[in-house]
Amino acid sequence: MSHVQVLGTPCLRAFTRAVPASLAAFYTIDETLSARDFQLAGDARSIHALYLERYRHLDPLQPGHCLQTGRQVLLLDEGLAFQSEARNRRYQGFLRQHDVVDIAEVLFHARGRPVLGLSLLRRSEHGRFTRAEMATLQSLQEMMQLAVDQRPPTLQHAEETLSPPALTARETQLAELIRHGLSNKSMARELGIAPSTVKTHLDHLYRKLGVTNRTELVSRLYL
Repeated sequence: MSHVQVLGTPCLRAFTRAVPASLAAFYTIDETLSARDFQLAGDARSIHALYLERYRHLDPLQPGHCLQTGRQVLLLDEGLAFQSEARNRRYQGFLRQHDVVDIAEVLFHARGRPVLGLSLLRRSEHGRFTRAEMATLQSLQEMMQLAVDQRPPTLQHAEETLSPPALTARETQLAELIRHGLSNKSMARELGIAPSTVKTHLDHLYRKLGVTNRTELVSRLYL
């Protein structure tokens, strides 16, 4: 079982029970400070696919931005300070389309850099995060950080050795759609591309991961 699943499921459950969120995502952070291996909670599939395809590069709460603050728990407004107004307008427009009014980002560090992260998204039904809720998130982060710190070195090495190769944004989108059982035709419609293009991407993805079918792909990435 992958580390994102070992910690992801209880982390998502604990954080969203303590501080309600409309959507949530747990993820790993690679050496280039890029988020990957997303585990989603709530009705997040459609917004997540669009995020990966068009808006990921505009995200003000990317791990690299968060790292510059020296903090592990940040709000959307704090991340916006790292970007130009033009980039922020585009990203905030994307959030408004999905009724997202606030985001809290929680990071977990190892070896001097962030290695795991959690995004909590609030729609208008929940409103913005309060000061008390941010204090709760900080306390939970400190507790979960202990679990990250106490991983056996041998397990850390094995996870790094066996981790799947990094996927492109498009490959990550396809993998998520496959995970949710969509056919090639449905994926083409979801992504706005031709079925033949989906097949080309899948063939390349199978070769990259060393698998031959959808079941093996899901097991390689998510089990």
